[in-house]
Amino acid sequence: METSPTTPTPRSFAVIFVLGPPGAGKGTLCTHLAQKHNLAHYSVGDSLRSWMRANHATPLAVRIRDKLDNQGFLTSEDLNPFIGQAIKDAIYHQDEPRYQGILVDGFPRCTEQLESFDTWPFQGELPLTPSSNSGGSASSSAKPDVVLSLRVTKENARARYLARARDSNDSQEKFEKRFVEYETETIPVEEVYRQRGVLIDVDANGTKEENVNTLTKKLDESGLWQKVIVEGSTGAQFLV
Repeated sequence: METSPTTPTPRSFAVIFVLGPPGAGKGTLCTHLAQKHNLAHYSVGDSLRSWMRANHATPLAVRIRDKLDNQGFLTSEDLNPFIGQAIKDAIYHQDEPRYQGILVDGFPRCTEQLESFDTWPFQGELPLTPSSNSGGSASSSAKPDVVLSLRVTKENARARYLARARDSNDSQEKFEKRFVEYETETIPVEEVYRQRGVLIDVDANGTKEENVNTLTKKLDESGLWQKVIVEGSTGAQFLV
């Protein structure tokens, strides 16, 4: 007997971008949010480094390494397949309770990466229903649902970055380069999301405990966070 194909059903699933300079504490605060709100956490940097170690001899890994060494940023063409797979894995995660969203930590870092999301780039694999204000298409208002911007002074960021250095590559020289990249490339990205009304600024200059408390208070007071995460009301929904 033939079985009829399953009709996809809409599912609210939040996509949250987390931005900030090196040493802002993105990983620490994402771990807290993931546990508290049942969110998947995908660190673009950590996951890419892990993938590179396991696939270092492949042509793609060689190309990515060359770009990182010579350009600083990867393009959306390089990164979007990884991000799309992370979102797909989180949506179809089988354990209960199901994730209600994903924290994408460290993306987008430049305008080119941001613009790749102006039209949902995964409509074939991860189709979205039109959001109410998109005019019938998955537009720039579709995803992300929320963007968190962690604010920290350069002095605090430098001290944290050097204290947590993973290896000899995490030097003061590398910190200075990455902080300049954040100021020139990522702050304009944050401004775009601020104008779109999806950005939440969070002061992350305190201790770990202070930053968790500050973040909790900020999100408790945010109508956007309450709507998307607490009420589970995202604009565009995934068809799964």
